Amino acid sequence: MTEATVLMGSFHDLERTAETLDRLRALGISDEDITILSSLPYSSRAMGRPPIATKLPFISLASAFAGLLTGLFFTAVAPHLYVIRVGGQPIVPVPTTAVLLFEFTMLFLILGTFLGVVFLNNSPSTGPQYEGASLADDRIEVLFRCPGDKQEAARTILQSLGAEKVYQPERREL
Repeated sequence: MTEATVLMGSFHDLERTAETLDRLRALGISDEDITILSSLPYSSRAMGRPPIATKLPFISLASAFAGLLTGLFFTAVAPHLYVIRVGGQPIVPVPTTAVLLFEFTMLFLILGTFLGVVFLNNSPSTGPQYEGASLADDRIEVLFRCPGDKQEAARTILQSLGAEKVYQPERREL
């Protein structure tokens, strides 16, 4: 068996791109080995790909919960540690406590979501990086790793479905 190579095909049509993905999967190329490069944000559903799993909602919920707990500490626990009675008012007044709980929850939610996006999107990539030469022309590039024995069949699939260009992209240094 020969070594795997990376191929790229350039398309204009979304339907032909989705059909190409189906045929590449039928050839035995897994979804993990296929990447779609485009200047337009197509959803995974439009391409017939599995939905993208992300941890961002869990990071956001955990940071909001941490904000709520922090707010409860500063508004309900801390006043009982250092009691200062002022004019017969309760030690923990409900209206101001509700406002501060909301503010702490939102502050932590926003910061946690921002840091989660930065962390998840700027993690160093472990694999080689490739770029499509014609992405500015509203083309859709299909990049995939193909075993050497299936390379000719993959080229035939791309060309039969109207790929304007089928080539081996150059590897970009990190």
